[in-house]
Amino acid sequence: MLGYSEIEIIGNLGQTPEMRYLPSGDPVVNFSVAVSRRYKDRQGTQKEETDWYRIVAFNGLGTACAEFLKKGDACFVKGRLQIRTYDSKDGEQTSVEIIPTVVRFCGSACTAAEEHPRPGQPRSARKSTDPESDAAINNDDVPF
Repeated sequence: MLGYSEIEIIGNLGQTPEMRYLPSGDPVVNFSVAVSRRYKDRQGTQKEETDWYRIVAFNGLGTACAEFLKKGDACFVKGRLQIRTYDSKDGEQTSVEIIPTVVRFCGSACTAAEEHPRPGQPRSARKSTDPESDAAINNDDVPF
């Protein structure tokens, strides 16, 4: 019988995605995502812990991640776990990675002065900071 495995995480990028190429010429992009959680211990003290996940995205999905994500950005990742073992100078090592099927770009850690294109927006398109040039939103027009 075949099995099924899926993982979903929401967190922030630990570094800007790094693109490399396989011998076949296909792109592969590596980055890590930090997922933090808060809880109270038995003594009632507030605690926060962070888990780090390695993400390995291939082809078009990986290319989009490399183009639109950078360190600190929030994202949602859905995919499968892959466990690899390899030899290093310290002996055999094990790596657990997420191979994503979906990556959603949830927000930017940029300041207002920095350019950060949105998915589907060309890098040359800049968001104007001039309120006169943008369509101003009147609070009376908001339905809630």
